[in-house]
Amino acid sequence: MDGREHFLVVGASLAGLRGVEALRAAGYAGRITIVGAEAHLPYNRPPLSKKILTGEQEVEEVAFPIAEDLDVEWRLGSPAAGLDVAARRVTLANGEGLDYDRLLIATGVTPIMPDIPGRDLAGVHTLRDLDHAMALRREMAPGKSLVILGSGFIGCEVAASARKLGLEVTIVDRLGWPMNRVMGPEIAGLFREIHEEQGVQFRMEAQAAAFLGEGRVTGVQLAGGEVLQADIVLVGVGSAPATGWLEGSGLVLQNGILCDHACLAENGSGRIAAAGDVAVWPHHGFGSEVMRMEHWTNAFEQGAAAALALVASAPEPYLPLPSFWSDQYSYKIQALGRPQPTDVANIVAGSLESRKFVLEYSDGTGVTGVISVNMPARIAGYRRDLGAEIQRRAARD
Repeated sequence: MDGREHFLVVGASLAGLRGVEALRAAGYAGRITIVGAEAHLPYNRPPLSKKILTGEQEVEEVAFPIAEDLDVEWRLGSPAAGLDVAARRVTLANGEGLDYDRLLIATGVTPIMPDIPGRDLAGVHTLRDLDHAMALRREMAPGKSLVILGSGFIGCEVAASARKLGLEVTIVDRLGWPMNRVMGPEIAGLFREIHEEQGVQFRMEAQAAAFLGEGRVTGVQLAGGEVLQADIVLVGVGSAPATGWLEGSGLVLQNGILCDHACLAENGSGRIAAAGDVAVWPHHGFGSEVMRMEHWTNAFEQGAAAALALVASAPEPYLPLPSFWSDQYSYKIQALGRPQPTDVANIVAGSLESRKFVLEYSDGTGVTGVISVNMPARIAGYRRDLGAEIQRRAARD
């Protein structure tokens, strides 16, 4: 032990790595340790549902570059198992205890596996990490049948990847339209049409009742009695913040780790912050609405913001512009802002028919959000203007 202040990061993914990079760039000279549940160094997750599955990228190509002078000690392959806030100590699953002066928690989320009979059969997968993706990739082959539970972005991206490989794909979802939680029925309907043109079948407003098979999955029985042939099943019905190891710690767990405006954890005595998918905080640019964002851009930005908040004398509010993107077949979806259900949507460039357009959302006083399909050049201006509006709202509040 060299006596320097010890900054501990739990979570060896994008948010954790960005936090460390920001600290070093700001001149932080203390010891830094990064704990990761996976055995892998930090890597980029978006390719897991796309080019990793299709074989267009290999494991080494998604690894983030690690600067040689980052000066970090790694504890990989042993997840955190407990936190003692008073003692300032994190206990790992292998029994090791790590004391800290500052703690950044960036443990992300874990996939939800519904309590469906047969969920333990071989061939039933979830997709969150690199090992999940490689296990799924090893089974994907032309002519096999893949049933996907969940028509969100992960489900639709995997469907596109599977069709590219020549698998037969069926998507099952309780909702009426794919990706309907984040896109209105018109755009959702367009993408259902796009997927159907590529050979994907849908069972919407349907629910899986059981996975069938002896030892290995052979089918999915729906609640209405229909049985879908399935050589492979992907369960992509959502995820939950990875906070089980924090129960009883004293931190406030509220669909994640509840933080203040600067990402400092409630009941953390100013020494604990959270970032990425696991963090919940009041966004002053949206009337202090408490939110949690499961998107790449937020992990990138919040990791740095939360780490710097822990070493700042007067931390700044974290004021990100909500954003996400998705690649499916030849289509790139990009979205910015946080429109409300009552906002009015209008196409201001291109058209649904051309499948190339920009759609604006407005609340009557201004633009609240935008969705672009295959018009990426138009996004930059919206990013600037919407970001500036968030700053103005936060300053007024």
